Amino acid sequence: MKDASDKIPLDAKLLSYAIIELNISRRNVAIYPRDHPSVESSLNNAYKFLNQLFEIRPEITLAIAKDTIIIDKYHLDKKNPVYREFALTLNKMNIAYVTFRAGITKKELYSFHSFLTRKEDDLTVENLNDVFRKYNTVHIVIGAMDYRKFSAGDRASVQKKGNVSVWERYIYGLLEGRLLSGPLSDEIRDIPPEILAKILNNASAGDFKAEAYDRVITEYMRSSSENIFSDKDLKKLLEFINRLRPDLKQQFLSSAVKTFSKDINSAHDALKNISVAEIEGFLDVINKERIAVPKPLMDIIDKLSYSGEGSPDAISIDEDEFDDEDLMPSSLADYFNRDIENKDAVALASADDLREIQSLLNFEASELKTSQLMEFEGEFNDDLAEKRFNIILIEMIGSENVPEEEYRSFLNILREQSEQLLCIGEFGQILDILGAIELNRTGNIFPALNSDALEYYHSAEFISQLVDSFTILGRENKKEVSMICAYYDKKVIPYLMDALAEEESLAVRRFLMDLLKQFGDKVIPEALQRLADERWFVKRNMLYILAETSSREVIENIKPLCRHENLKVSMPAIKCLLNNGDDYAKEIIREYIAHKSGYFFEQALNLAGSFRIKEVVDDLIRLLNKKEISGDDLLNKIPVVRALGDIGDPRALDAFRGLLSIKSILFRKMVEQLRVEIYKTLKNYPYDMVRDLVEAGLESGNETIKGESLSLFREKAK
Repeated sequence: MKDASDKIPLDAKLLSYAIIELNISRRNVAIYPRDHPSVESSLNNAYKFLNQLFEIRPEITLAIAKDTIIIDKYHLDKKNPVYREFALTLNKMNIAYVTFRAGITKKELYSFHSFLTRKEDDLTVENLNDVFRKYNTVHIVIGAMDYRKFSAGDRASVQKKGNVSVWERYIYGLLEGRLLSGPLSDEIRDIPPEILAKILNNASAGDFKAEAYDRVITEYMRSSSENIFSDKDLKKLLEFINRLRPDLKQQFLSSAVKTFSKDINSAHDALKNISVAEIEGFLDVINKERIAVPKPLMDIIDKLSYSGEGSPDAISIDEDEFDDEDLMPSSLADYFNRDIENKDAVALASADDLREIQSLLNFEASELKTSQLMEFEGEFNDDLAEKRFNIILIEMIGSENVPEEEYRSFLNILREQSEQLLCIGEFGQILDILGAIELNRTGNIFPALNSDALEYYHSAEFISQLVDSFTILGRENKKEVSMICAYYDKKVIPYLMDALAEEESLAVRRFLMDLLKQFGDKVIPEALQRLADERWFVKRNMLYILAETSSREVIENIKPLCRHENLKVSMPAIKCLLNNGDDYAKEIIREYIAHKSGYFFEQALNLAGSFRIKEVVDDLIRLLNKKEISGDDLLNKIPVVRALGDIGDPRALDAFRGLLSIKSILFRKMVEQLRVEIYKTLKNYPYDMVRDLVEAGLESGNETIKGESLSLFREKAK
């Protein structure tokens, strides 16, 4: 029989400190040797807080449900990153619970952490306790998943799911019919309603039959081998069902009704010990989901609802014992008396009463949204609480006369918090942490501790996590991300380029390239090195980045790519050279123009116009002067006219005049399209050089030509 002290509530703050220090000491044991000061300090802290807990209770058991720690059937804050990490560490090793007992030594704590940080390749559920016993932790006990409850064929497959919580395995075992017959342990019945609902909400409803839901309800409600359920289970059941998604809610409610109906005597004994309000709440849920209730069960519910039999909330009152006047003022009693036939009965209520009622009806509750209330609500905002916690920690490490051990503890907690901050994209707080540590190192405050901390923040592991967070949440916090990149300077460039190479989203790629471009010429060495990557899209990305730089080294390395077989590489390479004013790219464009048609020709025209390459003007004029043979020949001149117009070289005007003089009945439509394109380009030339064309356009029957000419004429008139 357990000691009565097991029922004493634990100090929540003390428990929190203990778990935080356990997690810190676990990480330190994984990183440093036994004689390292950080290991000794964190073990001392964990040992101290555990012994303070043992003064309240001689034994403390932490149950693990995936990423959640549960103690005394209450789960600890799921959003706390320290709790979550500690729970996941145990869960990954298939540890269902860990018990710490009074008398524990620091040597046992170190052995426990050594066990947690061992390689898991040779660790199975079957040998978990055998391996743990070798660590000689007399005052620490762990429990593993009991796979004997699963059918033999499923034990191996279930055991492989090391990242699934113990409770999830039991529940899925029930749903899939993989649990052997016989009584189950208390694990399922001890699952809090909200966690059971979460597990089932993640299941696919279409994968299970009705009897699967019956199995879960039966085991969750079973109180003992004699009774299907007790009077304490209904509230738990309703809370669980109310948290289910709609399709599952109906299934499980139907199973619950079916379970109640299997034993009418148990149903009667259970229902008679709950209040009428709770019975009505149960009925309300059943009615909303349109669940059919068997008549015997409905008869019991009706009887208890109306009679209040056995209900602790039911109060027996003799109807003759009280009068209405004893319960309300006489004026209001008269007012609500149904026997009053006088139409002026309302006058019996005092004017003050009516005014009070009316003022309540007219009251605007939104006026209660005062600044004090908003501030009060802020106290319960998880994100705000986390932010304040981090600010306090940063202030603490900046305080004077902080003992070295406390300073080390603060740094460790900040390190833990940093991982959580990356998950939610709080880059501003990351900057604050880095700034505070850098300032203390510069000020010669615990330089060794600050150097160790900065070594972590500058590690490949952390910067990789940082850039991963950029790709997910960075676009919403561009300013802070840019400042972090400026802090890390060249060190972050390879990580950004790795992320760019793997990113599929165009929007995120552009964001990453913008970050890289802010480094200017500092990106050149890394970008040039990655031009040798065999993947064409990596080459393309590097070319986009290098296009913003200016260096002879860049030009010489890019030239070979101008003739790359993939146009998505060759065209960015040509653009990159054109940005640097290199003549080699202009020669390639002239070659492409000589093709006279096709994709290379079109791209060359676009580049010639965009960069206003006058070296190709003569080549383009020759194409315009070529006598047309077909309508396609005329249409092919349109992009040439557009390119010449973008360049704006007056040498093209005579060729334009020649095209405007073409008269063709057969290709009239194509000729008109060509004329329109010419007039659209005239704005790029001095007005005096195109005056004759503008005046002729004002008389044109084509509305587009007339409009372009009128616009030029008015512009000149100004």
